[in-house]
Amino acid sequence: MMEREISETYYYTPADFDENGRRKSDGMTFRDLIKDFERDFHSRHSTEYALNLYANSQTMNLLARSCDAAPFLLYGMELTEGKSFDAEKDPYRNHQMDQHSRHIYVYGIDSAYMTEFDENGYPIIDEDSDIYPLTLLIDGTMRENKIRLAVPTMDDDDDEKENVTINVPQFVYA
Repeated sequence: MMEREISETYYYTPADFDENGRRKSDGMTFRDLIKDFERDFHSRHSTEYALNLYANSQTMNLLARSCDAAPFLLYGMELTEGKSFDAEKDPYRNHQMDQHSRHIYVYGIDSAYMTEFDENGYPIIDEDSDIYPLTLLIDGTMRENKIRLAVPTMDDDDDEKENVTINVPQFVYA
């Protein structure tokens, strides 16, 4: 079942960024621009932090380049039904597709609000603060100059929500 979301749409100009994902005018990375969008989202919805980033595959490629991702890493999870993330079906279907790919898929990046890191440089998730990694979702219907940040809303009518555990392999590369 797809969830309702609080969302904000943001725009950027693709031509403003070079092949490394840096803005030509000042060298700012596309990733840092998204962090600015995350901060704006939180300022508009002060009790919420963005959990989902929706964009098309070209925008995800720009994000990957701005993060200096290795060429075998692809950013984003394909939406399998509609324009919203289905937390039960989308991860399962993408995992099935991943098993037949030569690439490793990156489905999340650290939030702009994740400021503590472990000894290996990985962000620490503080569940008490409701700050989690930003889930990267590919919506093929979106234009290249647009991203949407969203957070699922709590639905009081849905008292019978069940927890779904999806076993996804952990990849570490050196």
